[in-house]
Amino acid sequence: MTDLSLPVGTPGNGRQTRRWPRGWQQDLRTAIGDASYILLKASGWVAGTLLASLGVFVLFFLMLGNFTALGFFSQVANLGTRFVAADVGRRAAFTDQLHVAGLVILIVVALCRFRGLIDSVSTKGPRHG
Repeated sequence: MTDLSLPVGTPGNGRQTRRWPRGWQQDLRTAIGDASYILLKASGWVAGTLLASLGVFVLFFLMLGNFTALGFFSQVANLGTRFVAADVGRRAAFTDQLHVAGLVILIVVALCRFRGLIDSVSTKGPRHG
C-alpha cells in the first residue's frame, strides 16, 4: 500500500507531515456499498408501489366486470369509446379526475408500504464484499 501523506511544511524545517488514516479506503467502500444498497432497495420499493397502485385500477375494472375477462374488457372498451366520443372539455376534466384519483391511490399505497421500506433498510443483514 502506498503512503498517503500530506506535508505540512518542508521536511528540513522540523515540521511534521499529516497522515491519512490507513482504513479510509475500507470506510469509503463500506459507505459506497451501503448507499448502493439503500438506492437499490428504494428503487425496488418505488417500482413495487407504482405497480401496486396500477393494480388497484385493474382491480376496479375487474370488479366492475364481475371478475371475468369478458366483463373486464367490456368495461375498458366502454370507457375508451366514451372517452373518444367526448368533447375536449370533458376529456380534460376526466383526465384531471383520473390524475387526482391516481395520486390519492399512490399515496395510500405508499403509506401502507413505507414501514416495510424502513424496516428493510434499517436492519443490518450479513455484510457482503
